[in-house]
Amino acid sequence: MPMPVSEKRFLERLAECLPGVRGYRDRESRRETDRRLREYLARRLDEGRRPLDEIRRACVARGELGPLDAVGRLDRVLQKTTAALRYAEAGYSGFFDSVKIGEPELERLYAYDEALLGEVHGVADAVRSAVAAGPDGKVLAEIERRAAELDERVARRKEIFDAPVA
Repeated sequence: MPMPVSEKRFLERLAECLPGVRGYRDRESRRETDRRLREYLARRLDEGRRPLDEIRRACVARGELGPLDAVGRLDRVLQKTTAALRYAEAGYSGFFDSVKIGEPELERLYAYDEALLGEVHGVADAVRSAVAAGPDGKVLAEIERRAAELDERVARRKEIFDAPVA
């Protein structure tokens, strides 16, 4: 049987008054926000990968098979980065976790994720621009380089959790 709304509100107000409970609830909210941000970034990269199919078709239509290798490499890097974002550790440690993530780590994580957001948008937009420019191996190689750097930044995101500040 569901809890009446008035009782739920009372318990929420009570929890805010108890020492430590409000902070725990705030961290729960942050964990969900972190998960949503990572999912957004992953979806954005997936959207950025879609134009690669247009580049493949244009290469085949023109008989230019050389750029197909670059398209394939770029697609693999973007897929890898997307998976890393979706399955990265959440933005804080839970109440009973052995490693605690405190406010300083959360602040570093937020700054890191803000930079990731710009990089994800930049790579996705570059792929879209490459479609308009046509299949160019040099352009694709540059986007692949940027995508590899993004992938490395996503992988290094975990370092924030590996060395928590005391």
